[in-house]
Amino acid sequence: MTKYRSATTGRFTDSPATKMKKIYSELYRAFDHFNKVFTGNNLPKPVITIQESGRKNAYGWFGNSFWFDREMKEGVPEINLSAEYLARGKDGILETLLHEMAHFYNAINNIKDCSSGQYHNKHFKKAAEMFGLKVERSKTRGYSSTYLTDASIAAINSLKINESLFTGIKRKTIRANREKKYISLVVDASMIDTINRGMQRYGVSQKSFVETAILQAVNV
Repeated sequence: MTKYRSATTGRFTDSPATKMKKIYSELYRAFDHFNKVFTGNNLPKPVITIQESGRKNAYGWFGNSFWFDREMKEGVPEINLSAEYLARGKDGILETLLHEMAHFYNAINNIKDCSSGQYHNKHFKKAAEMFGLKVERSKTRGYSSTYLTDASIAAINSLKINESLFTGIKRKTIRANREKKYISLVVDASMIDTINRGMQRYGVSQKSFVETAILQAVNV
């Protein structure tokens, strides 16, 4: 087993790969425990992933039928914990797991609890409270802000999670350079009437008129 020397203590420690294997094991163990405590084992087993947050910039997400197996007729749900935020500590990570389990519960019961714009409605609030979370309304995403309560803290503490796994390891944040769709051109304000007349004459948009004018000038 590969060991790495800690930069802070000088002691040898598990490799990131070994830690990730242990983290997955703890997450599945936590899911099973929460499923038993809060739903009586009514949730099927999801695929738990740790991926980058991407544009969502979220702590995690739930995806219904995100995974498929040739031997299964139906898709399998996914619960993701965002890799960039993996070092928030066990309470933060497991609060996110409970949050996504609430979405999971509603999904298998055909209850729509969230819009495409991530607005969490009262159906989500009800499910989240069932999972031992306190729910508050945010300015733009409805009842999306969740926090641990005595009930969820007790459920977490009874797991005796290895806390050190959720305090040191995280994925590097990568922001992809988005391809530019448009650029700004600077022209004298006195040109606006000329541009408008050209648009009216040819019946085109400002974008089309300017692009055509540039192409003609370049190809002269």
